[in-house]
Amino acid sequence: MIDRLPTAARRIKPVVPPPGTEAVPAGDRARALDALAELTAAAAHLGDPDLFHRPRARARLHLRHVGATDPRLLAEQLASAAEHRVAAGLLAVRSVRAELAERPDERPVFTPDALAELHRLLVAADPNIPGGGGLRRTTARITWPDGQRFVVAVAPGRPLLGHMERWYRWGARTTSPALDAAALQMLRLFTVHPFPDGNGRIARLLAQCDLVGAGLLPGLLLDLDGWVDAERDAHARAVVAAAEGDLPQWGALFARAVSETARHRTATLAEHRRILTADTASVADDPAAVAVLDAFRSAPAVSAASLRDLLPEDPRPALTRLRTAGILTPHPRLPGALTHPGLLTLLDAPYAPPANR
Repeated sequence: MIDRLPTAARRIKPVVPPPGTEAVPAGDRARALDALAELTAAAAHLGDPDLFHRPRARARLHLRHVGATDPRLLAEQLASAAEHRVAAGLLAVRSVRAELAERPDERPVFTPDALAELHRLLVAADPNIPGGGGLRRTTARITWPDGQRFVVAVAPGRPLLGHMERWYRWGARTTSPALDAAALQMLRLFTVHPFPDGNGRIARLLAQCDLVGAGLLPGLLLDLDGWVDAERDAHARAVVAAAEGDLPQWGALFARAVSETARHRTATLAEHRRILTADTASVADDPAAVAVLDAFRSAPAVSAASLRDLLPEDPRPALTRLRTAGILTPHPRLPGALTHPGLLTLLDAPYAPPANR
């Protein structure tokens, strides 16, 4: 429950669900699983199922940390932080796949120490977050834009460590349906709030890793960060409602986030495949050019050096032909690399809410 404090802040107690808890209403679960199955089928087109894992530069800034930073330097720092988030995400999902290969009958779960290390990687170089990451050492307080204030009940130190250990044990032993388990693991991190900042980012990354580990998602394809940016108020209220005991409200919101981001990505993948198929057909008489374009199923850019192991011949004539035809252009951020501008636009496009909602 959430108790009133004399300071008018509300106290958020951690959600500790019993084993086997089902938080997602049955109809919402069925819709989310259908959307994930459609996305999995669409992703068969990709050579790398994590190709679309491209966390965005953080738009909302902590002005007390970055207010005096030169705008050009700040832009570079934010771009670097986004790249660190990409690397952290790829490391996380690859560790899940490695654990599944080693222990296929066990649910992959990060230990508290591994989670703290992942958090350090996730927030590295982020000018919004001073320090090196790791577990918080102070009381967590949250203020909503409308002025409502909350304080997280879990104190730093031994109480926080104890809750993280219980979070790990529950995740390793739960018998909840896979979608519900991902939703509840994410919710528990929110209500324990183990880190000074970046709790949402790491919780959403772990939710995708849970779906990958359960075989419901082939890779880091969902833009849950983009969805939450568009639905921040509903998301925050569902977390508070769950802390008061209304788990189905959170479960329904999580399922909707999964369904809508999966459908969005399925449509994006269909367009990715359409563009690549059309351009490949235009150079069908040139096997080397076809092989170059095929590489874009696994990478956002190519270069002569990156293609040497893929092509039995010198890739430079094929690259020249594709540049002359206007199919490939220099990558705007990677010196010496070429990209397909239409495909890059798709990769960089953030989640957009459905127009008819």
